[in-house]
Amino acid sequence: MNTQTGKTPMPVGAFRVEQEVTIQGSPARVFDALTKEVSAWWGMPHMYSEEARDIILEPNVGGRLFEDWGNGEGVLYATVTIARRPEWLRLTGPIGIRGAVAGVVDIMLEPKGQATVVRLSHRVVGEVTGETEASYDRGWKSLLGERLKPFVERGERTGLKR
Repeated sequence: MNTQTGKTPMPVGAFRVEQEVTIQGSPARVFDALTKEVSAWWGMPHMYSEEARDIILEPNVGGRLFEDWGNGEGVLYATVTIARRPEWLRLTGPIGIRGAVAGVVDIMLEPKGQATVVRLSHRVVGEVTGETEASYDRGWKSLLGERLKPFVERGERTGLKR
């Protein structure tokens, strides 16, 4: 506790999560799955509310990645700050981290034969801890490797149940 203000200081830290997954499919197909079919592969426990109707990513500069609860309610995860179909998507925002943070997620898509290498870099500074970093490392592995990959390759829908 700060004896002058009587307040407990908030933890301030930074982290960087780097991941790579190879998905059988063209960069255009993977980009479309990332941006146009988010609810097909993104779902609980990687959301704020089980009552969400949709997860929407508007794949244009200034577009939003958000959880839609209906009636204009929901939560904004990030804003699209770079959109270059089908190579690169940059999202800027908290991406679900509760607290004062600045975050940037770069998703790069590179063709490799009949497949696409998806490279993710998530950088955050603010009210985060090592536990936050570990949670996001696990979360991105789940979303990209265990959900997006099977959706693109085999049509497996593991996202929102509608």
